[in-house]
Amino acid sequence: MAVGMTLLLAACTSTSEPAQGIDPSASLIGVWVLEDNEADGIQVFTRAASLSGNHLGYDFSEHGGLKVHKPGWCGTPPITWVNYEGLWSLVDDQILDIRHFGRMGPQEYQLEIISLSQRRLICRQRTDPGS
Repeated sequence: MAVGMTLLLAACTSTSEPAQGIDPSASLIGVWVLEDNEADGIQVFTRAASLSGNHLGYDFSEHGGLKVHKPGWCGTPPITWVNYEGLWSLVDDQILDIRHFGRMGPQEYQLEIISLSQRRLICRQRTDPGS
């Protein structure tokens, strides 16, 4: 897993040719809060200081640790938001495996990074690795 994190950090910070849409000076590590849902399942996140409020968010740690900020068990108002612990790992320079516990049990999916800059992360959640 350490090799995967190194590759992702290198993909996001190297001076060699980056993956399309990846700013070579940007890092995925840190907190990202959902700003907007667009067509085709595309989600736009902005960098934040912490996970809070009633917005989906991810906190990616340097060594594969993850916190996912999502609604808690009950969807009936008032809705409570919970930070679920999990793990992330690199599949390739633009695909992440995400695993965490959620209100419906274990959750596993992939995030396809479409664009990454210092302030914005644009991605699409994939439940089928082949999609």
